[in-house]
Amino acid sequence: MKIQENISVIMNKKLGEYRNQADFARDLGVGRTIFRSCLAGKGNPSADTIERLAKGLHLSPAQLVAGELAPSDRAINLISDMVDTLHPTLQAEAVNHLEALRQLFQLSEELNAKEARWKYVVAEPHPSCYTLRAMERTGGGWAQSSTESAVFTDDHSVAEAAAELFTRNALSPIHLEEAIEDYVSTL
Repeated sequence: MKIQENISVIMNKKLGEYRNQADFARDLGVGRTIFRSCLAGKGNPSADTIERLAKGLHLSPAQLVAGELAPSDRAINLISDMVDTLHPTLQAEAVNHLEALRQLFQLSEELNAKEARWKYVVAEPHPSCYTLRAMERTGGGWAQSSTESAVFTDDHSVAEAAAELFTRNALSPIHLEEAIEDYVSTL
């Protein structure tokens, strides 16, 4: 699938959580023209637009362009589909429970991020040549690991997106090079 199609699929899945497209576009931080274009899978969104959309959708830019929903979003979508099949008199209460579940997932993700053992930062060993460097949580904070990837991009936003994705997924540095190969192949 193309990047535009992946963005469109995710946006259309999330659209159901909003009363109207204007509210959704506002929350994503993009204008109506860009919003409609991305929703339809048309155009060529800029890196800035992808970052805004990803942030508004609570995804990393890498997840957005790859068409990946966060695990909690996949669960919410499944439950939401079940709520739609309930008798109308039960739907309002089920929607309230669904929102509470959504908030629990968000809190859980925030706590997991605080307890992560590894995080990744972008390094620039040469001008416009980016790598990822592993940082390990220690008793006194974050310490630089000896693990650094090979140069894999000349685009800082791509490197930032990879660092965010790998940190969010608690990737062990042992798998860093393979994960970068997989990540680059999706671009």
